Amino acid sequence: MKLSNFLLIFAIALICLFSLQAFWLYHTYQLHLQKIEESINSIFNETVEKELDQRFWELQESAKESRSDIEVCTSSFNISFDDMGNSNIVTQQFVVIQQLMSMYDIHFDIVKLDSIFYSSLQSHQYSFHYQINHINSAGEIVETSGESLDKGFKTVFLPIINGEKTYAIVKISPPAVFKTMAAILSGSILIVIFIMACLFYEIRLFLNQHHLNRLRENFTHSLTHDMKTPLATIHSVLIQLKNGIIYKNPDIQQKFHTIAIDQVINLQAVVNQILTLAYIEEKQLALNKQFIDLPEMIQSLIDKFTVGLDKMVVFQTSYNLKDNSIYADPLYLNNTLSNLIDNAIKYSGDSVKIEIECTAKEKQVSIHVKDDGFGISSTDQQKIFKRFERGAEIKRNRISGFGIGLNYVQQVVEAHGGTVVINSRKEVGSEFIIVLPVY
Repeated sequence: MKLSNFLLIFAIALICLFSLQAFWLYHTYQLHLQKIEESINSIFNETVEKELDQRFWELQESAKESRSDIEVCTSSFNISFDDMGNSNIVTQQFVVIQQLMSMYDIHFDIVKLDSIFYSSLQSHQYSFHYQINHINSAGEIVETSGESLDKGFKTVFLPIINGEKTYAIVKISPPAVFKTMAAILSGSILIVIFIMACLFYEIRLFLNQHHLNRLRENFTHSLTHDMKTPLATIHSVLIQLKNGIIYKNPDIQQKFHTIAIDQVINLQAVVNQILTLAYIEEKQLALNKQFIDLPEMIQSLIDKFTVGLDKMVVFQTSYNLKDNSIYADPLYLNNTLSNLIDNAIKYSGDSVKIEIECTAKEKQVSIHVKDDGFGISSTDQQKIFKRFERGAEIKRNRISGFGIGLNYVQQVVEAHGGTVVINSRKEVGSEFIIVLPVY
């Protein structure tokens, strides 16, 4: 699958996930809001009943104080039996009691209703702003209590007497609704985080795999391209040997032999590097350590790279060693230093100056390989030691290579118990520092 297609599917999946989550949260919010409204309706209904109970209790206390019985004259009641026929028994009793309170001049008290309603809301842990209205039979507001609100949830209209009613306007804020959804929201957020983590983990795996595939393709292309020329050269030499033409001229014969041997050595070096990395990955690399004359090894490499170059290369060496010998694997160390020198030559302009400095300090030897070539950007410095990775400047200049040289250097140095670091600036040059234990 192409990266663009995968990213498109990933984006669509995220959009669907958030859309479904938003849809579910919206309906959950509406359900909780509805429950809160039903709860407020129930609280307000109970509040009106409690206010009426208190007035009825006042009537009883008044009767006790006057030591008289309450006489009720049914002709004094102003009750519409047609309306009551459409009401339930509780509502009918409510209307009758309200009429009774009015007869004894104990009228509806909105302040008391406000106090009861406030206490009831607090007991249910509701901290809402509200306004209680008392309206007449014409629907006009007679009196209010509480805060002044124009908008909000309106409770049911409860009758008082002779068409008068009371209701409350309650401002239900979204945070209050979300507070009741705390457990659901927490679970929802955890689920979303888990799903997103899985999605990002999958895309990270895909991108890594895509990156590895691209590196593998680049490596395969570079390997086949760079091996094609040496193999073609060797093949051409063999054809000439077969035809016997070059035997007539000893100088040409020697030259062709040298070319063929050099190309074979180059191919062997590439194969050895790949095999070494494979051994290191499988933790099967066996070092054959012995005492090596470090200046002698470096001079041998300088002699090798000085011959047959098509650019000006100036070597400068400096040694500050207590003992010229170092305990290491000669083959791997030689290949490591050869890689660094080869890189310094390849990744530079028409001429390059290479400084090699060796310093002994305590039980360590530091080998500095410094050049004045292209240099490496800080971004590329973070990845050039990875296998098959190559810097952007190298790609722009179309310099051949497989991207395994510096990874080989790092792996071999670490196998010796040492470290390798880089100091580099673009257009200034690079310095690789290898630190190895003496023994």
